[in-house]
Amino acid sequence: MSNYGWLKTLLMFVLAFAVQSTIGDWLKILGVGPDFVLIFIVSVALRFGAATGCLWGFLAGFTQDIYAPVEWLGANAIAMTIVGFAVGQLEEHFLTLNLPPKIGVLGLAFYVNDMFYFLITGLEKDVVTTLFLTKTVPESIYTVVIGGILFYLTSGKKSDV
Repeated sequence: MSNYGWLKTLLMFVLAFAVQSTIGDWLKILGVGPDFVLIFIVSVALRFGAATGCLWGFLAGFTQDIYAPVEWLGANAIAMTIVGFAVGQLEEHFLTLNLPPKIGVLGLAFYVNDMFYFLITGLEKDVVTTLFLTKTVPESIYTVVIGGILFYLTSGKKSDV
């Protein structure tokens, strides 16, 4: 990645957090909103690979851990690092994804991120089940819809004209 690429990715990182903390609250429906930071991590990992996805996943998760008042400092950092690495490995070693599978990978990444977060924080089984049904499933659907739109808009399709 060139210096310009790092700068562009850094600006997208800042934009993802700005949108998450401002516009993201306005986009909530019944308390459920999209996760723009996770969309950023998945798109970076798909574009630049596992090492870059791992790096930005860690930075995003650590920033979320510092920004949000949680007692489990590092849980988001570990979960997003795993997601960035896994998505990057999928793209690098197994297949080149077009738009529909990328959207599916985003949905899977959302579940993996939440499950690792729940595992790291040591929540009880009943609490995890409740959170999964009331938070993870609706937010993943919303994130996949918004992420699919963003992936489509940034896919760089060239017209024949």
